[in-house]
Amino acid sequence: MEFKDVIMNRRSVRSYEDRPVSDEDLKEILEAGLYAPSAVDLQPWYFVAVKSPDEMKKVYEVMGKVSDDCAPALKERFSAFPQVADESIKFIRMLGGAPVVILAFLNKPGLTKTDAPMVESVSAAIENILLAATAKGLGSCWLTAPLQDSNNDSGKCWLVPAEEGENSRALREAFAPDKGELVAIVTLGYAKKTPKAPKRKEGRFVIV
Repeated sequence: MEFKDVIMNRRSVRSYEDRPVSDEDLKEILEAGLYAPSAVDLQPWYFVAVKSPDEMKKVYEVMGKVSDDCAPALKERFSAFPQVADESIKFIRMLGGAPVVILAFLNKPGLTKTDAPMVESVSAAIENILLAATAKGLGSCWLTAPLQDSNNDSGKCWLVPAEEGENSRALREAFAPDKGELVAIVTLGYAKKTPKAPKRKEGRFVIV
């Protein structure tokens, strides 16, 4: 697949086949993340790939709480499209049945979400992971919903609170207690349904 095709074919997949991802593919996808650029070469990322049923139960337990916290905001955001809200809530809760979930953490304990260059560096690594998955014919979806919880006064599940929330802390304590905060999670697997690309917004760059 040409590199341009990899970029254009990447989608946020929210429904997956009951089909395992090989350890070989998973390792190559994670290694792609390690080759992302980072601020002053700190490489401040740490990934936990969850695939065993017992460990996945821990993720589902937290995501059930996340879906409850996000439900009111999603229903408000998609009030004209209640089916979209319901599907989004269900996806957050069960992660589309993805066979793999990758948790992305800051690998610098003590850093917070206000340390923008570190979070940006981890985000660059996540994008590498998404593109590597696409190149292998796999679907993926990047979620920040676990960073949100009911303690966020904004009431918007797409806005990240300044302090670590209960849900993201629960995932960190379960999977990487000696690392920094959770930045995002990525679902990974073979797509059961691949959505169309949303229309790109105009006027988002200029060449001077």
